[in-house]
Amino acid sequence: MLLTTTHDVPGKRIATTLGAVYGISVRSRSDLGNFMGKIRSMAGGQMGGYEKMVRRAREDAVASMITEAEALGADAVIAFRFDGSSMGSGDKEDFIEVTAYGTAVKLAE
Repeated sequence: MLLTTTHDVPGKRIATTLGAVYGISVRSRSDLGNFMGKIRSMAGGQMGGYEKMVRRAREDAVASMITEAEALGADAVIAFRFDGSSMGSGDKEDFIEVTAYGTAVKLAE
């Protein structure tokens, strides 16, 4: 599956626009992971555990979006983007949500 952030595919013509496609991933760390992350944040620097969680959420969201595009018969997803947010109660952010989205298209032969 071809993914592009542009609104076209260089060298190809879009034959059919199939519609918007989405992939969503919601992830959380354990309470221990969150506690250790808060300790590390006091010293500053890279937050490896959180980076790994976000990277995995992005990968899962993209895989889900591709599955949806393939079900429509798409050759590519154009205008591909990510959106993300955190969710929680009070000052505690328990979960992150990542959405991958774009427009599924069928390319001309």
